[in-house]
Formats: sequence, C-alpha cells, structure tokens
Amino acid sequence: MLRRLNRLVWLLSTSCLLVACENESSTESGPEPEPTPQAVGACTYTNPFSNAEECKLYIGATWTLETAGTDCETGVLGAPGTFAEGGQCDYPATLGSCVVAADTVYEYELVSPGTDSSACESSKMGCEVFAQGIFEPGLTCEGIVGGGGGNATVFVQPYKVCKDPLEGEPLGQGPDGQVCTWTLISASTEEGRRYADYASCEDVLTQRPYYATAPAGTTAAQDPRLNDAAYVAEVDWARKQVEASACICCHSNALAPEGPSQWFVEADGIWLDSISDTGVAMMAGLADSRAFGAFDQADNNGFDRTVVGVPTTDNERMRSLFTAEWERRGYSLADAESIPAFGGPLVDQLEYVPSACEAGQGLAADNTVEWTGGSARYLYILDPMADNPGVPPNLDQPAGTLWFVDVPDTAEAFSSGIKYGELTGDMRKQLPSGAAPALSPGQTYYLYVLSDIGIPVTRCLFTAP
Repeated sequence: MLRRLNRLVWLLSTSCLLVACENESSTESGPEPEPTPQAVGACTYTNPFSNAEECKLYIGATWTLETAGTDCETGVLGAPGTFAEGGQCDYPATLGSCVVAADTVYEYELVSPGTDSSACESSKMGCEVFAQGIFEPGLTCEGIVGGGGGNATVFVQPYKVCKDPLEGEPLGQGPDGQVCTWTLISASTEEGRRYADYASCEDVLTQRPYYATAPAGTTAAQDPRLNDAAYVAEVDWARKQVEASACICCHSNALAPEGPSQWFVEADGIWLDSISDTGVAMMAGLADSRAFGAFDQADNNGFDRTVVGVPTTDNERMRSLFTAEWERRGYSLADAESIPAFGGPLVDQLEYVPSACEAGQGLAADNTVEWTGGSARYLYILDPMADNPGVPPNLDQPAGTLWFVDVPDTAEAFSSGIKYGELTGDMRKQLPSGAAPALSPGQTYYLYVLSDIGIPVTRCLFTAP
C-alpha cells in the first residue's frame, strides 16, 4: 500500500480498515520485497467531535509499546483511549482505510466502524484532504468511492463579500446599506441575518473537515425545560447567533450536504441536547479552542469568538447559557480543566518545537529555499523565536514573520527551489510590504512550509549561509 508522509491528523470521520498489500511473486530475480509493517498495538477512543468510537493502529516500525501506549493515554484528537498490545482495529464493516505517517517514521491508521454509505465521500475527503493520507474503501464504501490518492480540495482562502440585504430585511451596516460578510469558518454575518444568505457555505466546507454524524442526544418529550419560557427564549437566541455564523454550514440539517455534523439547530426539542459534553464545554469557553482562529470583533459584524467557543455578540450571555448546560449535565467547572484543547493537529502545530533542518532543507548558498515533503502553497521564513503559523484570520501571520509567500487557492502549488525574496508564477508576497529583509550569514532562521492550510511539510531551523 502506498504511504504518504504527513504529520496532520484532523477531526476525521474517516474509517481505516487495515489492508495488507502484498507484492505478487515474480519469475524475475531481484531483492525480496520489504515485509508489511506489523502493528505494535491499537488505541480505541471516542472522537470528541463525532462522538463515535474510533481506533488508531500503530503500524510504523519505530513505534514501541511505551511510545504507542503513551500516545494513546495522552489522547488521540484530544481523547484519551484504551491501549491494547498487539491489538487490531477489528470491525465487521468500515468505510475504508486511511494510512497516514507522522514525520517520516511514525506510521499509523485511524479506523472507525461504519455502515452508512452516505458518509463515504466525506470519509474519502477527510482522508485525502485533511490527513493527506491514502484512502482505500472498506466494505461499506466499496464500489461507491475509489481508492488511492484523489484530487485534494484546496482550502479556499478568506474573502469578504458585500451584498444587498434580502427583501424585507433592514439595510446593512456596510457601504450603501449592503451586508458585508467574510467567507471563513470563524466568520459571521450581521446579527439577525442568516450566514448562508450572505456567504458561501460551499467554500467554508473546504476550510474544516465536515462529516455527517448522529446527534449526541435528544430531548425527552416531557422535559420540564420546554415549559420554561425564559429558558426557551435563551436557547432560541443562541440558535439565531449560530445561524448568523459559518458554523451553520455544518450544523444545519437544511444546509449540510450529507446531513449535520452531530449537533444541529433544527433538532427537535432543545437543540443543545444534540451537542456532546465536550462540545458544551467548548461552547461555554471552559475548553480551549483558540487554535481554530478568530476574527477581531470589529471586523466580524460585532461577533466575537475569543471568550466562548461559538461566535457571539454577547459573550457573557452565551457563556451563562452553556455553563448552566454543562452543570445541568452533572459536571463541575473543575471537571472541564481536564478537557484537552480543541483543534487536534492545529494545537500540535502551534506547540511544535522545530529542530535543525536536514539535507535538502533550508537556504542554499545561492539563496535558494529548499524543502522536502512535496509542493507548497504557503512558505514562511521566520525569526527562530516566532510563534508557529496557524490558521487565518489571526494566527497565520505571527510576529517575527520575515518573509511569507503563498498562491491563491485557484492556482497550482509551487515546488522546492525558489529564490528567497523573489516571486515566480502565481506566487504572491503577503509579508513584508516591501522587499524581503536580508538574512544575516551565520544566523539561525525558521523555515515553515505547508502544502495547504493546516498541513505542514517542512518545519526546521537553518543557518543562513
């Protein structure tokens, strides 16, 4: 089976059926084929985003029982699991197999059981786009989607659109009474309006893994909260806040292309009941979700996402509603302290500690920037003490960025070997506004290259020649 190198594991709905690919025997003489890597063990856990069981299979030869067990206990996608030595991710039916390798040595598969064929396309996309893995259909998806590397969907970079308000709606706050809205997963349109009326959910879906999953819970028919008019009004206010945000693209039964991703605002009864416990903690701001990025409130139609986990025009009101829900479920504020930061690999990237560049990485004597791991859409030269780049709109241009170039989402990626300070093809310079600063010989700098947003291929420290 082909193996693609990448460190990123995102919030996958992808299932991973272990497929052993053996070379057919040949009559020609030649070296013996390398044996298929054996699994050190398996980690079973509950994905905190899909609220479904998944399994991580440690198949790389570099894994030991100690490192695999620690990885499992620390948490896969932020969810601590149960480790089984020499175990298998053994399910009667899966959506498919997604093989991924972190760095160059720690290989693994993420496996989730599934019999719902409507999730096949999103599983394939989750594997190929967000994990940069190789997808092989399992029993459920065989014949529905193809295997192997596919055409990855490129992250559509944020852009702002100004539109006339819908008929019957008041004038907007933008120029000439228009409604101006950013197209980004963390964006919101004006309060009282629906995001999908003023921005593209299709483009938003390229910016965050989407997959349809069942709600975490439902509301009992005789739930006394349904008769509390004040409470129902608060829940309805929160729903309208969500409808004004890009969150609605994945969390609306009417908008999500294959059905909502767990919680959704049209859920019968009280829609908060469709959210998982950890999701409630994030919404309340009790669990860290900074890695997802956030707009400045003044540039996001008055909506803020730096205090609680969902964009809102009233942080205290939203926090009060979801904190009360957290406590209603029997948890204390102290319980939330054990919830890992949301963002999975985005958190790992922000906390990544670079080491020295290897051969084929860094800056050559002729000012050529070189990297390994494939083509790039984003390239940074940073001060060695700079924060790691994250997602737009507020984490993608950290202080200490000396040179930052990218290509539009409609353009082809560029290859290793470009000249520092020069642009070719569709490349465009984001920073600095003027000429790239000269690099001092003998000084250390940080090279950070991504094949797409959230998918780094080279991150290392080099010494300028």
